[in-house]
Amino acid sequence: MIQRFLKPGARSPLAVERTAELLYMCKVEGNQAALPRTMHRHDDCTEIVFICEGQGTHIIGGREYRTRGGDLLIYNSGTLHDESASTEAHMIAYCCGFRGLKLRGLPANHLVPEQGCPVLASGEQHAALASLFELLYDQVGVAQSGAAETCHHLLQALILLVGRLLERPEPRLDAPGYDLGREVRHYLDERYAEALDLQVIAQRFKVSPYHLAHRFKAAIGCSPIHYLIRRRIGEAQSLLINTELSVTEIAERVGYRRPSYFTTAFKRVVGMTPGRYRRCYLSG
Repeated sequence: MIQRFLKPGARSPLAVERTAELLYMCKVEGNQAALPRTMHRHDDCTEIVFICEGQGTHIIGGREYRTRGGDLLIYNSGTLHDESASTEAHMIAYCCGFRGLKLRGLPANHLVPEQGCPVLASGEQHAALASLFELLYDQVGVAQSGAAETCHHLLQALILLVGRLLERPEPRLDAPGYDLGREVRHYLDERYAEALDLQVIAQRFKVSPYHLAHRFKAAIGCSPIHYLIRRRIGEAQSLLINTELSVTEIAERVGYRRPSYFTTAFKRVVGMTPGRYRRCYLSG
């Protein structure tokens, strides 16, 4: 028998002022993992994604990351993200959503600083994280006395374990200064449902359409219109999954006055019509 003792004074690097409340757990694999989840955000919760297997591309806060098995992704509340798995690699991933977390020095529902890297390699914590996510996912589906309390404590343990990874030296992102491309991105994020085209956007920022498109692509990696389309489709996916609104109502909410244009754009980005996407996603 090998007996181990907890080292005295071992404290978490996270100063938790208010604990988190678990909202949901997801496990995606197979056909679901292959569906692209375009530009969207959660304004009232934080998400932690753990990639067990596979690889993909994730755009978080406007920056692109090549992700792979063992990576941990953190989406602060209000952070736009775009997810797509590699078609050649079978992806399995867990997603944990929670709200109410308040860490000292950070806004509510933020786990990493604004200038911190949101993608962490699990490294030596891989096995522990995999076990925690699997156990959390299993317990959420248990209809037994004490399951909710068990999930609550497992979530706090998960957050503290993530704190260990955040304690490691990580590359810092550049401090934001004024950048036309990023200012335009913020403008599109807030007004994506309005009637916008390149000419309208350029007039708003008092520059030529060519100059605006050039600066935007240099900062964000795609054209303003391509970004606007993916932003709208990402919001539409959230509405298809989480509401019972009709496809026509959703089209109007995300900026398409003609449902046929919406269906064409959605199919071009996601690979299927909005109605089929809703059925496929909700059926699992």
